[in-house]
Amino acid sequence: MGQTDLSSNSLISHPDVFADIINAIIYDGEQVLDESSLKPYYSNNSAAKGDSRLKGLYRDNCMEDMRNGVRYVIWGIESQYVSDCTTPFKVMGYDYTAYDRQIEEHASKNKKSGNKAYVKVLHPRQKLKPVITIVLYYGTEDIPASIQDMLDIPKDEAVKKYIQNYSLNLIRLRDFTNEQAEKFKSDFVCIAKFLSKSYNKAEQIKALQEDKQKLIHTRDTLYTLASITNDKRYLNVKEANKEESAVCEVAEALVQMGIEQGKEQGIEQGIKSVIEAYKEFNMKKDDILSKISEKFNLDNQKAQYYMDKYWQ
Repeated sequence: MGQTDLSSNSLISHPDVFADIINAIIYDGEQVLDESSLKPYYSNNSAAKGDSRLKGLYRDNCMEDMRNGVRYVIWGIESQYVSDCTTPFKVMGYDYTAYDRQIEEHASKNKKSGNKAYVKVLHPRQKLKPVITIVLYYGTEDIPASIQDMLDIPKDEAVKKYIQNYSLNLIRLRDFTNEQAEKFKSDFVCIAKFLSKSYNKAEQIKALQEDKQKLIHTRDTLYTLASITNDKRYLNVKEANKEESAVCEVAEALVQMGIEQGKEQGIEQGIKSVIEAYKEFNMKKDDILSKISEKFNLDNQKAQYYMDKYWQ
């Protein structure tokens, strides 16, 4: 599991963010699912391999939806960052193990009550709760949306009609419109806005600068943004890296960091030019070191750093 996985999974593991994603995607933004209804479900399951060893199946995030104290549905949210052709098969495995876990629960209760189902395992009245997995896709390349996309299907029509399919609930975040991104109410709205096709970089910053929403899980949000945008500046937003930060505070800190970075790059370019110019006049290295230290108000260590970098 990479740093990106860890970052986004940590953010989504918070019940308020998990519920928000379900509400935004499944319920079209209506606040139907409350975070208080969510209870962590097994995220580490095992499946038997051919050699009788167990293969671990690690889900990113899985919650059971308990409404009025009764299990309503089991939700899974998987984060996918690159096009992985095995994703449909993995999700099929995740869902199977969640169903298998429910079968084990019923079988255990039947055994304790003396109401064994023997070969049947389940009694006809013992129904399983649905398992629904959503795959959040952060990437841009095509990704198979079902197992049939990855099958070499025969042309034989008599055979084809018997080939079962398993489709992904694939959510391409980079295809989101502005309206879709706005349906998120938790910290995940920052992720949705930054990936939405409706925003360019300038519009993203402007939208966030005007957003007064408070971030509840600031650190996890910043780490997620740093990972999926490959912009490490988020990790350096010290002044905004605290709980209960406003979205606009984070955006403003980024803008200021960009300005300072630009200034530093401008200064560095000037230092480089001065070193090259003095070198053209055959000035000694120690004398150039002294000159740039004086001209740009640099301490000895910093001046030496630039000399080593640009003295060719």
